[in-house]
Amino acid sequence: MNGQSLLCSGPDALTADWMQKALTAGNVLGTEHVEAVSVKRLGLATNAFGNLFRCRLTIKGGSPNIPETAIVKLPSTNRTAIRAAKWLSLHQREYDFYRILARHAQIRSPTLYYGEFDARTHQSLLLIEDLQGMESISQTKGVGSRQALLAVREIAKLHGQFWDAVDQPPVKGLFDTFAPGYTRKLQTAYLACLPIVFDRFDAHFSPFSVRFAETLGTRYVSHFGNLAAGPKTFVHGDFRSENCFFGNEGDDFAAIDWQGSGIGSGLYDVAYFLATSVTIENRRRIECSALKEYHAIVCRLGAKDFSFEDCWHGYRQNMLTAFMSCILGCGGAKLDDQRRVELATELIRRILAALEDLDAYEFLPGRDRFGSSSHGFSVLSRSGYRIYRFARRLGGKASA
Repeated sequence: MNGQSLLCSGPDALTADWMQKALTAGNVLGTEHVEAVSVKRLGLATNAFGNLFRCRLTIKGGSPNIPETAIVKLPSTNRTAIRAAKWLSLHQREYDFYRILARHAQIRSPTLYYGEFDARTHQSLLLIEDLQGMESISQTKGVGSRQALLAVREIAKLHGQFWDAVDQPPVKGLFDTFAPGYTRKLQTAYLACLPIVFDRFDAHFSPFSVRFAETLGTRYVSHFGNLAAGPKTFVHGDFRSENCFFGNEGDDFAAIDWQGSGIGSGLYDVAYFLATSVTIENRRRIECSALKEYHAIVCRLGAKDFSFEDCWHGYRQNMLTAFMSCILGCGGAKLDDQRRVELATELIRRILAALEDLDAYEFLPGRDRFGSSSHGFSVLSRSGYRIYRFARRLGGKASA
């Protein structure tokens, strides 16, 4: 956005004057005047990298088109979260989605009233629509069949719209989740989180699944290389029930939290959603129907030479990526209350069941060719992981 920067670090800055400037800069206000703002932090909607605040506006001379409430999203003030968000370009990716793609995408997201991002500091600000009247559903509880199928249909519209068109505007130039530098970061983060997950949830891992998880951890770069050879589209990247908002009736749906978005494999969004936001029993019951609907929609909107067998193959293969996301979430987060412990435990149960049910183990990449750049990184990762895990054992297990 042009003009004076409105970046701020906390809710105390969200005054009536600040809101007036932001809504005017975003062309939301005309002659109206913001007289007062009351701010409430949305604790349940706070994620690891951002804080959400609901702002209730008192406006003089308002019209029905002026929102009574709005959401402000600011970065986390936690130093570790700040470093991680910058390392993974999370705030920039979400800002780019709202600035460039949201108005084109065939999926509803909150309307952007004003946004700003500082490329030097990675500070960001989003002033967006408040989706009051819609609800998200706890991952621990899991979404029902109707809502799960609706979510898959809606994400299929986004994927189909940009299927194998990522080298064309408006997607061209957006964050590439298959970029080698980024996939190496993910592999490194996964290996750092894996021993923590083993310590916290050892009862859920069999000897086989432990060996698989460790071997996969040194070959994730190759896994992403295999996925990159297939169809690409624009993905949400963190497509789970708590980032999905459902209306009371019909097909009213919206997706929030686009920090993980970028160019990637569309079936990752589907695999991650069905494996982590639906109960094990419900996933087993609906996943074939969900994949058939997904396949029909992406083919209607743009996918060419993409059979249902290809779709099912990609879904199973992307369970390995969904597994990585669960390890990062369950190993990197502080489990400092019972709700988080219950959620993390359920996610581990669900993803391990999905890997087993779908025999996703067969997609473990083979050893990298000796002398290749990926082989060198794999060897380095394996050595570093062994030293790291040995050091953790000497120091004692980290507390859950």
